[in-house]
Amino acid sequence: MELLLRVLECSTQSEAWPRILEAIDSSLGCKCFLSEFDDDGDPLSGFGGEAPARDFGAVLERIETEGGRTALQFLISEASLYYPYCKTALNRHTPGSNAVSSQDQPGAEDQLSVADAVPPFQQAPGLISPVWRGDRTTILFGCFFVEHTPETVDVAVASETFRRLTKAISPALSLHFQLEKERVGNLMQQVLLSSLDRSVILISADRNILAATPTGSTAFADIDAAEPRRGKLVVKNKLIEAALQDLSAECKSPQQNSKSPGNADQTRSVYVTTADNVPRRVAIEMVPPALADSGSTSTPWFLVSVSEPADLPEELEQVLQDRYDLSQSEAHLARNLTMTGSMNETVEHLGITRNTAKTHLRRIYEKTGAHTQLQLASLIYRLAGLF
Repeated sequence: MELLLRVLECSTQSEAWPRILEAIDSSLGCKCFLSEFDDDGDPLSGFGGEAPARDFGAVLERIETEGGRTALQFLISEASLYYPYCKTALNRHTPGSNAVSSQDQPGAEDQLSVADAVPPFQQAPGLISPVWRGDRTTILFGCFFVEHTPETVDVAVASETFRRLTKAISPALSLHFQLEKERVGNLMQQVLLSSLDRSVILISADRNILAATPTGSTAFADIDAAEPRRGKLVVKNKLIEAALQDLSAECKSPQQNSKSPGNADQTRSVYVTTADNVPRRVAIEMVPPALADSGSTSTPWFLVSVSEPADLPEELEQVLQDRYDLSQSEAHLARNLTMTGSMNETVEHLGITRNTAKTHLRRIYEKTGAHTQLQLASLIYRLAGLF
């Protein structure tokens, strides 16, 4: 009873799972695993730890079920939750049998043995059950009765032991994920708190929309860059998609792990124009993995925002003259054209001819290195530091 109560404590102390599993092993004379795997069968670090999960997965990978699948693939994708699958019975893919003995399958364990390359519990009889299945991960619980052989194990006792352990683990996991969901929800709200006055959407690496400010979706629709669809943000702008992929790749690189959350490399900016030719800045900021300490797959979130254009200070014209050697008239045109987004409106406002404006713009492009009106606007807004 004391052991089962300690298992329940792990729902709020996820780092305690390895110690609890060790206590179960020493108390019952068995080898237990509580391991999390992604959809590809790769072991994760949550709950029992990555190294034990790798050993557990290696054993299951050596068991081939019907259709050429491994036991690990079957348990992750198809096996019924909480059902006690016999390790040796999995070799024939017979879920109707929960016997621990393998006497009715001569040579089954011999087929799994790989001389000096298998864990010591490889030959032990055991039971395995999926105890939780999420969107991208599955948690398996396995109990190997290492002090017995298939001939000496008491089937009734082993099955009852496994049932009791599973019965204790399942509610602990349910409570753990319930608390985790609340924690992540609170974190989402914290991320958005500083952005309530902006047009922002918070998305996962899979483009799932996690949260958004009231104007978030409409702002992206206005620039025809992205749209919500069935809970996902469907990105239509190639530059924004490239920026997201770039940040995702950087997050997975070993160098990124050593970078601080405030590192400038965690933000990308893309400039797009609306139908009326007014520039908008789309900023993509990578939020550090929210589940890094929960035992789940650590994937980043992205805070994607659309910034409205703002009035550019007159002082910017002097900056353009000093930095790019623009004349006073050229700097005046560059600033006004960026604010209006329209050559016709700019010409009318400045009281100059369209030919004069074209001549100024050609020289502005030559001096600044910009090739389009959008590139010029991007340069000017960056100089102004308005975003």
